[in-house]
Amino acid sequence: MRSAREDDIPQLLDLWREEVARGRQDIVPGETRLRRMLGRFDWDSKSRVVERDERIAGSVIVMSRPSPDGVLANVYAAGEPDVYLGMVRWGVEFCRAAGAAVTQVFVGKDRGAGFPGLGLRHVRPWWRMDRGIGDGLPRPDPVPGYEMIDGRTVHSGSWADLFNGTFADHWRFAPRLEAEIVSDKSPELCLMAVTSAEREPVALTLGEIERYTGDPRPQPVGLISSVGTLPGHRRRGLATWLVADVLQRLQAAGAHHLSLYVDGENHTRAYNAYRKLGFEVAFEAEVWEATFP
Repeated sequence: MRSAREDDIPQLLDLWREEVARGRQDIVPGETRLRRMLGRFDWDSKSRVVERDERIAGSVIVMSRPSPDGVLANVYAAGEPDVYLGMVRWGVEFCRAAGAAVTQVFVGKDRGAGFPGLGLRHVRPWWRMDRGIGDGLPRPDPVPGYEMIDGRTVHSGSWADLFNGTFADHWRFAPRLEAEIVSDKSPELCLMAVTSAEREPVALTLGEIERYTGDPRPQPVGLISSVGTLPGHRRRGLATWLVADVLQRLQAAGAHHLSLYVDGENHTRAYNAYRKLGFEVAFEAEVWEATFP
């Protein structure tokens, strides 16, 4: 076992594609996006690979961020059947030693065999919901008393304030910086609802175009994320309005399919709004956790 290196990325992508084939994961990010995500990653301390016959047979990467619950860490493991659990174990033990309060592993439904023995417990369903474009898209219905603007006119700093206020009461919330939220997204696909009178930001929805190699969905995929509304403005149709509008924009930008991710136990029941917009669960994952006092 050794630390992974940046020049291992092509082999890691091959390994992760095998994870999709096994049903443990649903996508593999594109190489360009992955390199951007790992641009400042600490390969020496937060990754390991196992090699066999001059090829990588298993890998694990750990990423973390501060949260109100303490340091929240995610373990991304992959590998052949006899290697995989060892990779997960290394990630969980590393997180414990590094002082993480919560360690999470996301894995396809019923693919967590052996996790209880590693100190992990199943805590949450996590869904990818999809819809096609060919059958027509829902019409965006504006909500009286509010206006919609996009990233071309939003003031700097507004995204982080709104994102963090919107999701502060969500499960395992972790605050984000402005650059993490919108820096790599097209401004016209970043939507915000503001009050008509005070111009107060109250809701957001973000869209982006992604291509996934070997994915059965029509490519490219329009991905919707960060759908949220401040608590005092919920249940008024703002999220439905913003999502319906970003669907239209994603289609205009060239998307051939639409996807989003949602907590299967979301306390706002956002998945019900998505179903009304034509989305259905296409991939079911499980969230497993280890918590360390």
